[in-house]
Amino acid sequence: MDAGKELRRARRARGFTVRKLADLGGTSAAAISQIETGARGVSVERFSSLLKKSRHRLIAIPTLASTAGEVAESIALFLAEGDNQAAYREFISFSDSLRKQTPAVRVVLTLVAPESTGSALYDAAIAALVEHWLIDESLPLPSWLESSELFLPELQHLREGIYGPTPDLDEVSVAFQRHNVLFPAIAMESV
Repeated sequence: MDAGKELRRARRARGFTVRKLADLGGTSAAAISQIETGARGVSVERFSSLLKKSRHRLIAIPTLASTAGEVAESIALFLAEGDNQAAYREFISFSDSLRKQTPAVRVVLTLVAPESTGSALYDAAIAALVEHWLIDESLPLPSWLESSELFLPELQHLREGIYGPTPDLDEVSVAFQRHNVLFPAIAMESV
């Protein structure tokens, strides 16, 4: 876990500016920025205190699996490097990971809204994937899944490369259809 990135996610999820969190935390905006970028370390106690100001809390969960936010960040880096195959593999890996988790851990890993990957298709696909694996166990859905940016205006196919068969709509889970992402359900059973 990167404390700075998690603090930024929590702050943004609450809609706070750096200045607002700094004011609530009794520190400077520069200090918050330095923590978020990793230029300044932060103690566990201070990190926990700042998280609480944004109505989040630090918890330990029994898994090494990545959160939706961490996966979105990795995908964004791969896409920025032009490595679409690595982005796709990261997405598939996240699906495999969610599938293997206990219901409680699935919920915890998907509670906080991920930042944009820079790709509307991947943003919608991550939301659809989270929705799919939570619905699979009749688990509660986080409110961030309803954000309008996570619904594509028209169907788009998420695939590893430029080639490959387009799945029929009946091969796509309801969650993916809802977000207008063509992604075959069989691909989520990859491992």
